[in-house]
Amino acid sequence: MKVIFVKDVPGSGNAGEVKEVKNGYARNYLLPQNFALLASHDNLQRLSSIKKAGDELRIKEEQDQNELSNLLNDMVFELSEKVNSSGKFYGSVNQSMISEKIETDTERSLDRRFFHIENTIEEPGIYTVGIRFPRGAECSIKIKVSGVDIQGNIIEAQEIVEEVVEDDSETENLDEVTETVIDETENQEAPENSIEDAEIDTTTEVDAEESPSIPESEDKEENNQ
Repeated sequence: MKVIFVKDVPGSGNAGEVKEVKNGYARNYLLPQNFALLASHDNLQRLSSIKKAGDELRIKEEQDQNELSNLLNDMVFELSEKVNSSGKFYGSVNQSMISEKIETDTERSLDRRFFHIENTIEEPGIYTVGIRFPRGAECSIKIKVSGVDIQGNIIEAQEIVEEVVEDDSETENLDEVTETVIDETENQEAPENSIEDAEIDTTTEVDAEESPSIPESEDKEENNQ
């Protein structure tokens, strides 16, 4: 089905573009959500005005997202969740929960897909969550999540400190490289010793050839004398 995009749809098309899409995608999503119109003769006559409106909307969205990014940057939002006997939440704090909290506190709605949680939030603590807007603006917020145990006691959120774990594999690899170098050095020294031994053997043979031999008759005369 051929449609005209009247709004930007990431990964599909921008306002004013005419594209061929699957029938189900158009009927079940693009058309009901008013993201696109059928590419009929009448609608194609309006193509230039649709594109102009899309450009103006794009500029406005970019300005709004930049303002919202500056507003939210470094803000702290507090949540509270029940914990089990091991101090863990029964479920992790996800993007939807954070989005709802921000909307409650700021009356600004954000798509949950904008949020990027680096580490799963499964226990009380203070976490940094990144926000990336479709128009390129970025910011980060703090999520302070406290816990409530079975008795109703509050477990205050504390900054999560990540432990630095040394990588033993790098040390092992370094030792292996050192051993390899030593073995190669010893193997290189061995031929030199063989050459020296060969030179000694050759010299001995030459000396033996140069020294004159004494005839047997002369040996007998010397013994008789």
